[in-house]
Amino acid sequence: MTPTLTPTPTPSIPPNPPARPIELGFALVDERELAAFARHERVTRDDYLEQLGDARQGVMLPDDAEPTHFFLGSEFCEHLLPSLEAIDRAVALCERWEVTFGLVTPIACDSLFEPLRAAFARLPAGAEVTVNDWGVARVVQREFPELRPVAGRLLGKMLKDPRLPSATWARMYPNGLRAGPFREILDNLGIGRLELDFPPFGAADMYAGIDFPVGVRAPYGYIAKGRICKLGSLALDVPEKFSPGHRCRRECLGFSEVGARPGTRELETSQRGNTMYYRHAPGMTAAIAEAVAKGWVSRIVLSGA
Repeated sequence: MTPTLTPTPTPSIPPNPPARPIELGFALVDERELAAFARHERVTRDDYLEQLGDARQGVMLPDDAEPTHFFLGSEFCEHLLPSLEAIDRAVALCERWEVTFGLVTPIACDSLFEPLRAAFARLPAGAEVTVNDWGVARVVQREFPELRPVAGRLLGKMLKDPRLPSATWARMYPNGLRAGPFREILDNLGIGRLELDFPPFGAADMYAGIDFPVGVRAPYGYIAKGRICKLGSLALDVPEKFSPGHRCRRECLGFSEVGARPGTRELETSQRGNTMYYRHAPGMTAAIAEAVAKGWVSRIVLSGA
């Protein structure tokens, strides 16, 4: 697979918006890693990049990009909602660094709503909440109007299969991010920003014409998520394996599975817990940088897989 190929540019691309400094965030899932950030009196772009390890090679930032946001929480698993103590520590760090704090939330089962309400109550006015569940967005709008909801990646549907053989297949299934009804839903819920992935065979102009502030996750995108945690099932008896409802020991925070199909040119993929990811190829990194330079993307959120 060669995700560096560029599909035919979108016709009638609108003029570039005025250039503004890019917003830069870091998204942390494992609350135990807050200790690595706590040693910094001020946080810099290099501190963010250092947390990515070798994956930092898949990120291209403008020269003026400096941290503006810090996020804590999981988009994909209700068992990884940060503790209230961790949220308090992260909020305090953001106040010290003078950056905006954001709480990341997953698709929510019924039992998660009360813990979410308790978490939202700890957030300062102006904090962001990345929502991946329409019901959670409604709770934020109705009960916590001082918070700023952001539509997460699970709400911005697009085709992101790393097995795609060519850009032709990607063009056959365009996304609906510019659709009027989608924008109406976001407006009705008070959502003011959209967070997206960069898909295989994407082009910089895929973000052009989205009448909404757009942030992009890098250097990994998610492929799909489910209810079954493969790693969490390994120590279970056979009748209980690969089924929802068992006790979570957060095995995914210590282990991930790397996938590869010999003889192919597909993107590097991995699975952590209930979610599969792909790592950006160099051409994808360059396309994101182009979208930032042209003002179609206003925020980059660094995160691992």
